[in-house]
Amino acid sequence: MHLLVLANIGNSDLIADSRRLQRPRADGEAAWQTFERHTFETPIIEPCVRWIIGRNGRIDRLILFYTDQPATPETLKPDRSGMSLRDKDTLWYARIIERLLRERFGDRIGHLECQAIRRIDGRNINPSIYDEAFDAYAGLVAPLVDAQTTCYVLMAGGIPACNTALQLNAISAFGDRCRVVYQPEGGQPYDLRVGDQVLNVFRRATAIDALERLDFATALPLVRQVADGAVAALVAYAHYRECFDFERAQTTLSHGIRQASGELRSFLANLEHDLDPLMLRSDIDALLRELVANATITFRNGRYADFLGRLFRFQEAALRFIIETKLGLPTDMSKERKATNLPEYRQRIDADPGLKAWLDARTIDGTPLRYDTPNIPTLQAMLDYLIDPASVKPDGAPYLPKDERGRLTGVKQRLDKITSLSQLRNQSVIAHGFAGVSRERLAEVYGGDPDALIADLREIVKLLGLSAQESPFEQIAGIAIEQLRHLT
Repeated sequence: MHLLVLANIGNSDLIADSRRLQRPRADGEAAWQTFERHTFETPIIEPCVRWIIGRNGRIDRLILFYTDQPATPETLKPDRSGMSLRDKDTLWYARIIERLLRERFGDRIGHLECQAIRRIDGRNINPSIYDEAFDAYAGLVAPLVDAQTTCYVLMAGGIPACNTALQLNAISAFGDRCRVVYQPEGGQPYDLRVGDQVLNVFRRATAIDALERLDFATALPLVRQVADGAVAALVAYAHYRECFDFERAQTTLSHGIRQASGELRSFLANLEHDLDPLMLRSDIDALLRELVANATITFRNGRYADFLGRLFRFQEAALRFIIETKLGLPTDMSKERKATNLPEYRQRIDADPGLKAWLDARTIDGTPLRYDTPNIPTLQAMLDYLIDPASVKPDGAPYLPKDERGRLTGVKQRLDKITSLSQLRNQSVIAHGFAGVSRERLAEVYGGDPDALIADLREIVKLLGLSAQESPFEQIAGIAIEQLRHLT
């Protein structure tokens, strides 16, 4: 592990002959030129360096950041005490301290250097202005980062804007490998937990941003680091549920209920039975609503190839729901049910002369439709039959009243628009190719604003007479965000 120490040099960092220098730039240069005549003290940096070496054996690299402002009307303008910004520059302090540290610590510091506080392109800044200092340190810290380096930041000397900028950039760059050391006047150095606090602020803000987009996969590891087990369990539940891993979601929710209290426990308990119809994976009504909520998440997060997968899964599920509820045909041909359902499916078609004649007459590109199993073209043909005014049951009664045929016609129109995306789906990574899928491409193929896709899915659910419910994911994200915002 490589040990890096970063320190800002401030006006209080050097004492010469038991007194502080009045004008750091001019007096510092004079002291540097007459170095051997003086007795120097470094009341902030040296105790911190000694403390770090005492705990780690040595420092591999130590960088002293100093100010060196050009002579401009702004930097030469005196303040109330007659001192200009340029008078306060610490470049000579840095040279003196560098020499002192070399002499006093020898090879216990591997590489020691001084760097001016400037932007990465060499432009100067006003070191007292926070955003300019932040820009400068972003460029100074970034080249120092690697996976093997632990960074210590010394927080005592230096200009407040520079100390803040150095601290934030170092914590952002090194993360958990950044430690902040404080040297109180007259006391001993010690570690501050500010690094963890700042990281947790970053994590919390990033988690909230992800939750606002319903991006539970991104939010989950962050929430686990900043919140208690119940909040993390809630986000994990949403993540597993989004992945259709309902069993793991249920187990996670049970753990969360045991850890939670108050209103959060009540909310978690109310979710407990949400998964009951989904875990059976046979309640198409519940699965359709879940698919709409799930597809909305992938769409909002720009996962458009994944969205196409959900979209066509929804199309199939909607068609199956219609055929099962309106024609009474079983369509579940899973391994567990095929032996029972397939014979019944075929028998019911044979027992319905009107439907059978309709299917026999159906062709695809001049080839007769194969309807021996409930594939998508067959389900679409059956929907066409249902909305045909002439369709009748085996007993001669109409299959559907006029108003219901109208609703299913609206469903068919929207499902057919989904079919228009089939070539794009087939060429993408979720099917047989590697073609890209973008919002712009969806708009081009679907026609118009791609947000209409989500609106059409919701309208299909409405036209099918299914209960319109608020997305559970929206509710979960809202509760999780509220919990995160109240963390202290």
